[in-house]
Amino acid sequence: MKKKLLLGLIALFVAVIAVGSAAYAFYQPAFVYRVYVDGEAVGTVENFAEYADLLADFLREEEARVGLSLQFKEEVSACRELQAGAKADTPSLKTALAARLSYSTLGWAIAVRDEALVWTATEEQAQEVLLRVANSFFHQSDNRVLLKAEIIDPVEVCAQVVSPEDIYTVEAAVDYVLQGQEAAQSYAVSKGDSLWSISRGANISESDLKKANPVLKEDPVLKVGQVLNLVTAEAKLHVRILESVKTYQSVPFSTTYKYTDKRWSNQSAVVVKGTAGKKAVYYQVESVDGVEIRREVARSSVEVEPVAKVIEKGTSRWPSAATGIFRWPLTPASITSSCGARWGPTTGGVDIAAPTGTSIYAAASGTVVTAQWNSSYGNYVKIDHGNGYATLYAHASALLVQPGQKVSKGQIIARVGSTGNSTGPHLHFEVQRNGVRINALQFYKP
Repeated sequence: MKKKLLLGLIALFVAVIAVGSAAYAFYQPAFVYRVYVDGEAVGTVENFAEYADLLADFLREEEARVGLSLQFKEEVSACRELQAGAKADTPSLKTALAARLSYSTLGWAIAVRDEALVWTATEEQAQEVLLRVANSFFHQSDNRVLLKAEIIDPVEVCAQVVSPEDIYTVEAAVDYVLQGQEAAQSYAVSKGDSLWSISRGANISESDLKKANPVLKEDPVLKVGQVLNLVTAEAKLHVRILESVKTYQSVPFSTTYKYTDKRWSNQSAVVVKGTAGKKAVYYQVESVDGVEIRREVARSSVEVEPVAKVIEKGTSRWPSAATGIFRWPLTPASITSSCGARWGPTTGGVDIAAPTGTSIYAAASGTVVTAQWNSSYGNYVKIDHGNGYATLYAHASALLVQPGQKVSKGQIIARVGSTGNSTGPHLHFEVQRNGVRINALQFYKP
């Protein structure tokens, strides 16, 4: 009996020891790291290395997504704690951190009067934006040279902590600074479009459409596919440019005269056709935001000299020789020096000034068909020379032949006078072919 009691007590003791050992093992104090976000406990990890790796994974994944170096906006910390029965729960901690963490980065602000306009990822990118903005109003061409481009606002570049979403690419930053918005509403020109139809469809005025598209000032002709801004851009920075613009101007040619006795005194001809020269004029042009405010001539140079126009004028007053069947109807020595032969298209003949009574000679042999007075011609003689040719001698003071009379070349047929429609003593001489007056001087050399 005593032996059984003893065995029972031993068994109970062993059971108590086993249960106690298990309880001790379960409730034994252990160290864990509790993680806090802005002072709020969000979970635990077993050791500090796991905590550091977990935060590094969050940063690495987000940096890979946005392409920037990041840091947490929130204050994240981990404290080592001794707790009875403590157990880490890494998956729950990851979920809690993903819901609470946000990010910031060091950006480079382009600022005017301490007001940031845009942010870029690096200082070099910010400077690139300013360079592109400064050069944006200069349009390269063969006749333009940029002398200076500057931003006239008090601009500075400085580092600031911002959200990754606030960082602009270089292209987007340039667009925003120039237009005041990230993307301007635009319109592609279609066949049949006009400024009027486009502005009406966009509910803006034509003047606003032109203001939004400075290129229309240089070339107002629309082209299919041409992209137009439909809103007026309000630049955040203002740019002054100074450029040299080369233009060409025509240099007028002069006219000179040469005199020759190889032409009649009433004749002239252009022997050298004048051509204008070309002068290069260099302007120094200043503009602000693409609007010209000043233009001055810097220099000019003649690149192509003008060629003077040369007009040859005749001085001959009587023939030097005959070139056909007709001789000169007056003796050259009898012609006054103050007047000479002149071919008048209104009279259809040649008027030769000579003293009253000067002998008039038949230009060629023939038959007198008329010898009479006329209110216009006064006393005149007409001789038929055959082959359709005839000559006429008007304003005579005396007629020395009769109709039907045969005359020889060089025979005296009349005397110079001023009868009929005449303003002074002279001979009006005509050559006719088939009854039509022709240029009498073609039969003579000056």
